[in-house]
Amino acid sequence: MKTTKDRGFNILGRNSLENIASLIIGLGVFMFMQPFSLLVYSHSFKFILFGTIAFIVVSHFPE
Repeated sequence: MKTTKDRGFNILGRNSLENIASLIIGLGVFMFMQPFSLLVYSHSFKFILFGTIAFIVVSHFPE
């Protein structure tokens, strides 16, 4: 029987990091589409870009 350590259970595993990167992308899209603050809008591209790069990097991690 394999333990959780043998299966590679990790709180910051690939799936968790992919979900975090997806949330950052979603936050960036929300920031991009909101009509209330120009400051938030101006930072939205940075969030989308960082989330996309993070997702690409994390997707190359071993499962």
